[in-house]
Amino acid sequence: MELVVALVWISALGLTAGALTTVSGMGGGLLLVFVLSVVIGPKPALLVSSAALLAGNTHRAWLYRGSVDPDVVRRLLAGLVPGTLLGAWLAAGLPDDAIRIIMLVAALAALGRALTGARWTLPARSLTPAAAVVGFLAATAGGAAVLLGPVMLSSGLAGRRYLAVTAVGAAAMHVVRLTGYGLAGMWSASYLPLIAGLAAAILVGNLLGRHLRDVVSERAGNALEVATPVVCAVLAIAGIG
Repeated sequence: MELVVALVWISALGLTAGALTTVSGMGGGLLLVFVLSVVIGPKPALLVSSAALLAGNTHRAWLYRGSVDPDVVRRLLAGLVPGTLLGAWLAAGLPDDAIRIIMLVAALAALGRALTGARWTLPARSLTPAAAVVGFLAATAGGAAVLLGPVMLSSGLAGRRYLAVTAVGAAAMHVVRLTGYGLAGMWSASYLPLIAGLAAAILVGNLLGRHLRDVVSERAGNALEVATPVVCAVLAIAGIG
């Protein structure tokens, strides 16, 4: 019975994360890491969510491969890689409650952006340094869509180009995160079944989200954008001891 319950919640979580990110371009990773932080702890949640999301973002990048902008990707990765590596190294030495507090700040920032409708505009030359900040926060707090989305939109990307470049950048970021976490001794083979289950569910969620993207109304999308960080903030507060 315990195995059945585990499979159900893992499948539901991965399906939701994949569909949410494919529909809106953000939110799925944030929700995934916050739920996992309550269930297995913040540091394992960072590693497990990153490994599972790597599969999801790689798949999403493949789905939208024809819309990738190579120039934007190069400038994005120039900042994401070093910023993410530094964040992963720092996260390994932080106490659990410190990571939960950083997660809470990320969730509140996402909520504030959703409620105010703020759309940050950055000059094109700021893409690389802004990406470094995104990578750092992703490695220490999980989902960084609250910043990655505006950074990508400021690069003049929209629609499929936005989804494609975001997916490529996120996939690269997860590779660096996992490398950093592994070098810091955070890896455990016991995480493999959970990672595999989540990854499989996220792939299905990607396909579902691809179809939902054409039918979900703007009003419903806005509601999801508000609801996701609210749930994450509640989960972060519940986990702070």
